[in-house]
Amino acid sequence: MRVSFVTTIVVIITTLLSFETLFVSANTQCLGSCNKSKIKANGTQIKTGKDKSGFCSSLIQGQIPSNLNMVSTLILKPTNDEQIKANKTFLVKIKVKNLNTGFFSDPNTEYYTSSQELDNNGLIKGHTHVVVQKLDDENPPDPTAFAFFKGLNDKADNGVLSTIVTPGLPRGLYRLCTMSSSFTHQPVIMPVAQRGSQDDCLNRG
Repeated sequence: MRVSFVTTIVVIITTLLSFETLFVSANTQCLGSCNKSKIKANGTQIKTGKDKSGFCSSLIQGQIPSNLNMVSTLILKPTNDEQIKANKTFLVKIKVKNLNTGFFSDPNTEYYTSSQELDNNGLIKGHTHVVVQKLDDENPPDPTAFAFFKGLNDKADNGVLSTIVTPGLPRGLYRLCTMSSSFTHQPVIMPVAQRGSQDDCLNRG
């Protein structure tokens, strides 16, 4: 009995040391990469502009959901065949699956400050956004330019969230997309590479 007890203690200590080693290794890698950056993350939305070195965050990824709890989103409104009238307000409605919405930190002081967290059901705690960008033929749109942007920070009703695009959009071709995020605004982290997208997009004229 005593030998079994001692063996159990040794196994526990070995396991703890293994976790500590992994943590220290991951932390060292983060700090090492951040030593190459002149600017460190500080809770604000840093725009380095022409400084191509960007900035560095040593934030650990955190809790990652099961492959059965991966985030998925569908745009319900506008519909695929709907034409939007120029300069008229319109409704955007989305439905999100496996995201516990309503978790939203202050983007001015708490941007990328906490690791991703799961709730008691294994769902990511976070929120989502909708963004509309104007398209120019087959050229990818400028990510710094958008015609409409809205964070959907409320608790979803059966997965459904909505917002009004006002005062509408000038005539043209646009792309409407969702962007799912964890609590402190980092993109949601999924457990596997081969999967469906966590977000949805539509092109509209």
